[in-house]
This record gives sequence, structure tokens and C-alpha cells, in this order.
Amino acid sequence: MGDPLPPGDASRPAFDRAPPRPLPARAFLRATIADSDDGPAAQIAPEPSSRPALDPMAADAAFSAIDAEATLRSLSAVETIAAEALREIRPHKPIDISELVLPSSPPPDNRDLGHTIPQRMFEPRFDSAPQPAFDGLRIDPSLRPSGAPLEAPPKPPARGYGSILKRAIKLAFWLVIAWLAIVLALIVAYRFVNPPASTLMLQYWLSGQGVSQKWVAFDDISPNVVRAVLVSEDGRFCEHSGIDLEAIEEAIENTDGRARGGSTISMQVVKNLFLWPSKSYVRKAIELPLTYLMELIWPKRRIMEVYLNIAEWGRGVFGVGAAAEYHFYKSARNLSAREAARLAVSLPNPLVRNAGRPGPGLQRLANAIQVRMRLAPSSQLSCVLPKRLY
Repeated sequence: MGDPLPPGDASRPAFDRAPPRPLPARAFLRATIADSDDGPAAQIAPEPSSRPALDPMAADAAFSAIDAEATLRSLSAVETIAAEALREIRPHKPIDISELVLPSSPPPDNRDLGHTIPQRMFEPRFDSAPQPAFDGLRIDPSLRPSGAPLEAPPKPPARGYGSILKRAIKLAFWLVIAWLAIVLALIVAYRFVNPPASTLMLQYWLSGQGVSQKWVAFDDISPNVVRAVLVSEDGRFCEHSGIDLEAIEEAIENTDGRARGGSTISMQVVKNLFLWPSKSYVRKAIELPLTYLMELIWPKRRIMEVYLNIAEWGRGVFGVGAAAEYHFYKSARNLSAREAARLAVSLPNPLVRNAGRPGPGLQRLANAIQVRMRLAPSSQLSCVLPKRLY
């Protein structure tokens, strides 16, 4: 029952046989054997009166037999086939390593494969000696072409004139803003503090020339000087707010050949303190708003006081105190009307007109200023001289 099929029987494979059929249930019933005097009875029959009892030991033995039969049938065929395969593969004698011959490299294939596969892929690959580690701080001279000069590093792009011009404009803008801030601060400070110097004085100092100045308070200045300067330089000083538009129109419409300016005393103070003396439209454009600002902060009396102390009355002679001592050998308080008129008419060109030694033309101008001083109404001088003094 447990033997496999003979090898010559090809009708059914050895591992394709159907499993055995299970035993019937009656094989597991307990049988009753009737004994007689002659011998065992030939008839086996179940007890009719009750259900036959099962024998556990007989059932276990039967199932064990079934499992053994199934295992034998399934493993025997597989082991037989595996043993035959091993016999075919196993060599009859041991392999001698010296008899092995390495295959020679195939001849190079000269066929054009479209340059898609490199030729070195068809050659045998052998392990080469390890290469030394690359030192990034050293340069191998053999890798450099002979006689080839080293390439210089690329230079940064040169700045164009456009970028330089933009930087210059930006720098000039910030310088102007800083200068305006300083000027505004000085305007507020000079309302209470006497200015130490003007831009023209600084120009003299930078050129190495001497400067003579003596500050004199407004109450220590002769009223004749105040009246003569007011009627000669700015007849509407108490009426305008820093800029005399009528005087500017007269200067523009002047066609008689005489030089006549439209600057007021307030504009001359701003020019002498903060700006440059040369004439230009740029200076005028800066001068006008600063004059309006100074008129808002300073009273007329303070403007006149600062003007008389920074005006030039000769080369290096600044202020009415130094001018009185230089030209008339007296203090500013003791100047007469005629002396004050000479000082007033020399203001437009103090380097040419000498108040101490006037010529005939300067004498005529001084006489005309004296007449205007006597005829000037008190309202014309009310902002600086409340009462007319004779």
C-alpha cells in the first residue's frame, strides 16, 4: 500500500495519485463475538438492543495509519525526483583548479554602433591601484598645458558713468539737506546770540588776510547811522516782510545804465551770514525762502543790528564799530549825520568808495542822503526808531 508506482508505469504520475478513501464508520464499532462449544461463531453482528460503543484507541490508530500513508506517498515521490537530480549535477570526480582556463578577451568589435556604447565597455575590467587622495591646496603641473599662461580671475564689471553720477547726485542731495538743517538751526540761534562771523569774513581768513570787527549793541549805535542806512539801502524796510517786490521790479525795468539792485537789508543779512557773495540765480532761489523764515523769527530791530555789525566798510573792516574807528577815529555812538551819510553811500562798493576820504561824487551822494534823512517821516523809521531824534 505504501510502495510508489513502478518507474515503468507511465499511466499515472507517482505524485498524482488520489488520497485513500476513509474507512467506513462500522469499522470502528465494537463487535460481539459469540462463542460456542464448537468454536468461534462466524457471524459478527451489532448489539440490537443498544448503540455500539466506540473504542478511542482504535480510532487513533486508524487516523495515524492514514496520516502515515499520506506522508509516505507525498514525500517519497518528491525525494526520489530530488535524488535523481542531485546525481545528475554532482560530478564524478573533484574539480582541479589548475585545469580551469580563463577566457581570453574578445577581439575588439569594429562595428559602428552609433557611438552610443563606448569601446571600453567591451574590454575586461581589472582592479587598478588606488589613486592618491586629491589635495585641493596643490595644483598638479602635469595637468596644465605646456606654455599655456594661467587665466586671470574675471574682473568685476566696471562702474559706468551712470552709477557714478547717481552716487554723486545722492551725495550732493544729502549735503544740501545737512547744510539746510545747519542754517535753520543757526537762524534760530542768532536770534539771541551774536553771530561770530559771516561767510565773507571766513573768506578773508582762509585767504590769509586780516579782519577787523568790533560788535556794537544797537543802543550804542548812533541813530544817524540807522537813519542813513535805512533811507539809502532799503526805504521800505519797515513795510515789507523781507522782500521788496517793487524794488525788484524797478531793478528789472532799469534801462538808464545805472546799477541798481533789488536786495533788501534782510536779504543782505541772509547772504552775508549763510551764502556766498557772487551773484547767481541759485543763490537768489535759496536766499528768498531763508529771508522769509528769518523775518518770521527775528524782529526788525534785530535784523538792523546784525546788518550794521557784519557789513563791510573797507577791505577787512566789518561792522560800524570798526568802521567808525578806522575812518573817523571815534566810536559808533558819536557819528554825525554827515559821517553817517558817507558810511551809507559807501556800502554798495566799500572797496572803491572810501568814507574817510570821499571824492566829489561820493560827496554829492552823501549830501543827497542827508536831505532824505531830514525829510524821512517817522513812520518810515518806526520799526527801528520809535522816536525821531535830532
